[in-house]
Amino acid sequence: MFTHNKLKIFIMFLSFAIYIIMVVFNVGAGTGLFKGIFHNSVGNISNKYNTGFTPAGGTFLIWNVIFLWQFAWLIYALSGICRRNELGWVYMKPDLLPISFYLVWILNNILIVGWLFLWDREYLIPALVFLAALTLASYLCLFISHRSLSIHAAWFLKCHKVDLWLIRILVQNGIALYATWTTIATLLNFTVVLVYEGNVSNKTATTISLCILAIKLLIWFYVENFLLDKYVRYNLTIYPVVIIALIGSVCKNYSPSPPNTNSIFLVVLLVAACVIFVIRLGIVIWRCCKRPLELLELPSTSESTE
Repeated sequence: MFTHNKLKIFIMFLSFAIYIIMVVFNVGAGTGLFKGIFHNSVGNISNKYNTGFTPAGGTFLIWNVIFLWQFAWLIYALSGICRRNELGWVYMKPDLLPISFYLVWILNNILIVGWLFLWDREYLIPALVFLAALTLASYLCLFISHRSLSIHAAWFLKCHKVDLWLIRILVQNGIALYATWTTIATLLNFTVVLVYEGNVSNKTATTISLCILAIKLLIWFYVENFLLDKYVRYNLTIYPVVIIALIGSVCKNYSPSPPNTNSIFLVVLLVAACVIFVIRLGIVIWRCCKRPLELLELPSTSESTE
């Protein structure tokens, strides 16, 4: 007889509840509805601390996509409480999203709410620290998820292909989408701190952040294709987020007559991101056809699920 893990069920529902609370706070902070709690809207503060890297306001609508995607995978994860497979309850056997995953996710959501208050009160440096911390927490969620799936992938491929792809699409691509955007948001916040707390010129601060983004893109392209391919091959939401952010930045900050250094840098980086994304898609398609992941050779779940 299959038994439930009451502690894990509690933590799963707690993570969902905290996520909903976080979204409500974000909506309130973004729209100005919570005037008794927040002094300003997030957008008004962003306009006050404008930089040459700050994207157009419409770009931030990507948060709607992020929130919906996270909601989708949370509902999928919770559905495992009501579903069984050959090994037991889906949320436990195999343990793809362990308790540690949900605890980190809860921490991530708490940090987002904390950032909203710090940003609203214009505590720029503490806000940067919180944003960097929640970004690292999202990286850790990705690490836990990919590590767990790599252990159990052979079993999923053999017995439950639909769940395998739902995990890849909803959980891993959803969190990758979110982590990429918070990475860019951290760079934006970093630029603000350089300009308004560090007395660095707007031009120099923007150049520094764009250089960091370019380096991150190149490093990640190498890592995902040559070091972590068997783990992250199907993570395809990263470059579209970067492209959207850069399009928003170009639309707001590009100066055609004459174009300044950062305007040119933005356009070049945007084109490079598009090219890298096309190359990435080509590599994934080619490897899927010519060098498919040898999932059947991965460790079996028989020992880990006993």
